[in-house]
Amino acid sequence: MKKLEYIILKLIVVSLMTSMVYGSGIKKVAQSGMQWISIPIGARASAMGSAFTSIGGDPSAIFWNPGALGLVEGKSVFLSQTQWIADIQVNSGSVSYNTGSYGVVGFSLASVQWGDLNGTRRDPTSPSGYVETGTFSPSSWSVGVTYAIKVSQQFSFGGQLKYAHENLGSTLEGTIDNPGEYTAEMDVVVFDFGTLYYTGFKDLRIGMTLQNFSQEKEYRVESYPLPMTYKLGMAMDIMTLIRENDQHGLTLSIDLIHPNDFTERLYYGAEYSYRDMFFLRGGYKSNHDEQNFSFGGGLKFNIQNMKVGLNYSMLNFKNFKSVQMFSFDFGF
Repeated sequence: MKKLEYIILKLIVVSLMTSMVYGSGIKKVAQSGMQWISIPIGARASAMGSAFTSIGGDPSAIFWNPGALGLVEGKSVFLSQTQWIADIQVNSGSVSYNTGSYGVVGFSLASVQWGDLNGTRRDPTSPSGYVETGTFSPSSWSVGVTYAIKVSQQFSFGGQLKYAHENLGSTLEGTIDNPGEYTAEMDVVVFDFGTLYYTGFKDLRIGMTLQNFSQEKEYRVESYPLPMTYKLGMAMDIMTLIRENDQHGLTLSIDLIHPNDFTERLYYGAEYSYRDMFFLRGGYKSNHDEQNFSFGGGLKFNIQNMKVGLNYSMLNFKNFKSVQMFSFDFGF
């Protein structure tokens, strides 16, 4: 197992650093499609500035780092709702089951509600240059299956296979004598892979993940990739430097983000906990055109044999209203 850990870590570090060297400084704006698949999911992670790659033991890890799901014990259910910008709503959830020595199996679902939009079509005969075609409702959703395994006390890895669907509506085209209809609908298979490694120094851990790896999809006459992203993160409860098993905890995390459609970013997160029951969180995203600060809190308590977590977060935007998220997780 030690040799397997070493090989996997070495391959991921080499590929990650190579991509950052050759891709640094290139700002490829609007180079990827299906951007909704990058909307953050889960109030805890979003409150920590999305610096969540190296935070293990949380059922929402299925959306952030499938390798970290290997630390989730027993059975768990995760539910999340996001009121995104422009009245966009994102509903998501997951279930996971730790089989013991055979690893953790998980299933995820995410759905985006865009609301009703006003459709238009270009018309040179109209004074305005276009005509209205009525309202339409785009639909976007994804389903996924995840497998993760903790191969030692320090190392776990996992992968997720997702099926994503997008329908942006239909439009009439062609001529009056030969009308036609075009439907902007597409399906794609997406793959995520991640690892989580505890260094042995206190609870310092390093996480790495590759998200949204897929084939390019063709829209009209051009092809585009999904928003594929490399992430490298570190996290540690700095209170362990003072004394072990204290009632207070303060976890700091940092993620280095390498997207395929922007320059590198740094995400910073912090989580204060009291008796592992009450939580306050904050975060910051650098090199973003819109997002910056975030904050939130949560509660964790037991109801008979069930562990319940309630979390809330608010994300600040420069030119849009703040975004609010609610998430719930249950452990059995």
